[in-house]
Amino acid sequence: MLLRPHFALLAAAATAAASLLPLDQQRPFGNPNEGSAPTSVTLIDVLASDPDFSQLVRLLQRALLVPTFNKLNGSTFFAPTNDAIKRHNNRKPSSVFKAALSLPDGALLDDNTHQELKQHLFYHLLNYTLEDLPGESTPHVEQTLYFPRKPLEHPSPEPPPGPPWMPIPGGSLGGEPQRLRIARREDQEWAGVDSAGAGGAEVATEGVRASNGIIYAAQDVLLQPPNIRAFCVRALAHVVSYVLC
Repeated sequence: MLLRPHFALLAAAATAAASLLPLDQQRPFGNPNEGSAPTSVTLIDVLASDPDFSQLVRLLQRALLVPTFNKLNGSTFFAPTNDAIKRHNNRKPSSVFKAALSLPDGALLDDNTHQELKQHLFYHLLNYTLEDLPGESTPHVEQTLYFPRKPLEHPSPEPPPGPPWMPIPGGSLGGEPQRLRIARREDQEWAGVDSAGAGGAEVATEGVRASNGIIYAAQDVLLQPPNIRAFCVRALAHVVSYVLC
């Protein structure tokens, strides 16, 4: 079981605090504190209380997504640990995670809408609560809150109109969100696997419940599927170049 000792203690505390709040399987965006107990523990509270998620919290702050996460009402978040983010940044020096974390406190990204960073974080997020992971070798397909769309050609220096910045349905998948596959192998759960159940990031078998969702610790950053539109454009350019030669 992939669950660090202090994370397990935090899980017990968060579960106790949220035990009076039923987490429905499918819930719309809403106010997580509406009708809740004063001692409710939100997703952000859980992450901020665990030092292993300090880098992730900084990314959520950079992307201006703290109000968004507080607005969610029933969700599942596959949360990369600090080690996961460090490995990801070492493998991908041009990572948007690395770019955001390398800025000094108070500095702004060139693109103040933070669109690419938001989208990558939304790929780790579901708008419903998985109380238990599938636990099967056959991949289960889940819907994320990542709606792929063409990147902004001219990043805006202006800030977004105001919080919370919710995922906007639409994009290049006919209005559908990007899917995420989850499967079990080697007695562990893996998220972001391929159709055969290979690859992906190892995630904690048990999650930490919050008043507005559940968190599963991930030992790697979930990689977004390649942009099909960009792939087709590159393939077409290669064919044209070959024909002309």
